[in-house]
Amino acid sequence: MKKLTMIATAAMAFSLFASATLSNPAAAAAKTSADFTDLSNTDAALKAKIDAMLVEGIFDGVSDNSFGINQNMTRAQFAKVATLIYDIKVDPTVKVSSFSDVHANDAANGWAIPYIEAAKKAGLIDGVTDTTFVPGDSVTTGQLDTLLLKGLGKKVSTTGSPWYSDAVKQASDLGIHPAGKTGEQLAIRADLVQSSYTAQQAFDKQNLVSITKAAAASDTKSVQVTLNRSVDTTKATLVLKNGTTVVPTKAVWSTDAQSVTLTADLALAAGDYTVTLGGLDASAIQTGTASFKVAAAPSDSGNISIVGTYTLAAVLDSGLTAAATGSNGLADKATAEDPTLSKFAKEIEIKVKDASGDTVAVPGIIQSIHSSDPSIVKTGLNATTHRGYVLGNKVGTADVSVLVQIGNGDAKQLHVTVTVTKDSITAKEIKAGTTTIDKTLALVGSNYETTFDAYTAMDLSITDNYGITYKNSEIPKYNFALGTLFITNDVKGNAADGAVGTVTVTDGSVHVVGNVTYFELTAVTASGQKVTSYVNLKH
Repeated sequence: MKKLTMIATAAMAFSLFASATLSNPAAAAAKTSADFTDLSNTDAALKAKIDAMLVEGIFDGVSDNSFGINQNMTRAQFAKVATLIYDIKVDPTVKVSSFSDVHANDAANGWAIPYIEAAKKAGLIDGVTDTTFVPGDSVTTGQLDTLLLKGLGKKVSTTGSPWYSDAVKQASDLGIHPAGKTGEQLAIRADLVQSSYTAQQAFDKQNLVSITKAAAASDTKSVQVTLNRSVDTTKATLVLKNGTTVVPTKAVWSTDAQSVTLTADLALAAGDYTVTLGGLDASAIQTGTASFKVAAAPSDSGNISIVGTYTLAAVLDSGLTAAATGSNGLADKATAEDPTLSKFAKEIEIKVKDASGDTVAVPGIIQSIHSSDPSIVKTGLNATTHRGYVLGNKVGTADVSVLVQIGNGDAKQLHVTVTVTKDSITAKEIKAGTTTIDKTLALVGSNYETTFDAYTAMDLSITDNYGITYKNSEIPKYNFALGTLFITNDVKGNAADGAVGTVTVTDGSVHVVGNVTYFELTAVTASGQKVTSYVNLKH
């Protein structure tokens, strides 16, 4: 885990050191507190914190031999502190600010643009107004407390009197607030060292990686492992064991790097399993092991039931599937009307319990599935996986009978009522698994360009009013029902490179041409839900 705490150079010093720090943060790492004459009488504990920051190559003095321990801290400097101590991703190529008073050619504060924009995007810091940031203004301890608490995920009320009273109380409880100061007093560099160091330690502690859950899937060939935070998937490893025996698996990570599916070649045998996280710095792991049990399937079919209730849309009789033309990325009509393939269908979920009443993970066990009225509910069986599905045809209810059997046990007939309604399919919720997208422009002829798929880049998922979730590439296939479209806002380019380029989106394909360094990409459903990702581009 990154151990960064702060930058503490005054505005004049930043004009000298900023370019080196941006390109090589470790450039000033050789200095220690002993190199600064104004730290000679500083207590050992504070010196140790300063040294810890210097060794990271982020902290520097205001001159060769002066640390400026008693100087005020500016808003620009504090924006950089916020990004560093909370591991916020910063794009050093960003040279255009969203604030009218922060300019790249400003020798005192222009260096801070990437940090100001990153801190703003993360919701840690705001402008003094909607359009101005006032980067050279000093920071009060109340402002210091508020930002540091936000970075720790704390909710801070500013409605009290004075406005910073809640922030000061919470920060004092956490040991972050500068001792002996009220919220309106200015924060000096010594305050920032103490407060930011403590906040960074708290952040690292609460952001240690833990396995929160591990469980076998119903097919017993795969294991779903969930973490409390994202990890570096190029380093993280997971080892699955049945007792002391290692079970070889293939790992497939989710796009947010917070969950992974481990798939074995064969179904997992009954036993007690453990999953162990490795490959990362041991100091970054809090809980690296999780356990689960794969129970032996019951010898009979006596303790089996259908899970949940089933309500569907009348997708055939309403004419909805007629819009599945198979062109422009849409699903074709045959697929949309096939219960075993259509996203409009629902799988019949079967629960199996052993003699102790514990739920058992078993492969598909459905042998046949039938509807009392196929004109209302269509059914389908995947003969390979032994899983059954239902699809709404026209409004009404039908009894669906399911024949299940485990091994050579007795077959059992299960029943469930399926309801088909006239309510049209609409998006109820939309989510983006990736809110920051980084892309590289390539030279095509005389222009820099790039093209990417918005659905997968944003890691979109949409849940409809029937509880069915469509993910990534599934969304454009069923967009004749979901009605998702994309809009772009706040397109920016480098001022030094002339006119800003263009961003167009056609059927989810994003095409960027010319001088574009940043834009907002928003997905909007026909029912009005929206979600935004922020796209950063570089050459």
